[in-house]
Amino acid sequence: MKEFHHIYKGFGVHTSLCGVYIIEEEGEIWIGFQNLGVGTSVTNASEQLATEIVEQEGLNPEICRFFEWYPEYDKEVSEITYQWDGKVASNPQWKYFCSWSENPFFE
Repeated sequence: MKEFHHIYKGFGVHTSLCGVYIIEEEGEIWIGFQNLGVGTSVTNASEQLATEIVEQEGLNPEICRFFEWYPEYDKEVSEITYQWDGKVASNPQWKYFCSWSENPFFE
């Protein structure tokens, strides 16, 4: 697993920070965004984050799955799907994926 902090420009000119976790899972790349409470939330910057990480890591978005979680709040992991125009994400849709205790990024 690869993990790092990602700095991004949130709404306006707010410097924002999130945790990024990348794992390979049966021919797919799973990318997790952990909200760290700094600047714009991972939910509000979702398309931007997906686009930036795909570009930065040189990934094919067609084999990527995306997830987010807020450990300080609901203790669950949501999966996010996007529409892709090349390597630019749009129209995020969220759905429940698993409980916090089953988070595949922390096994």
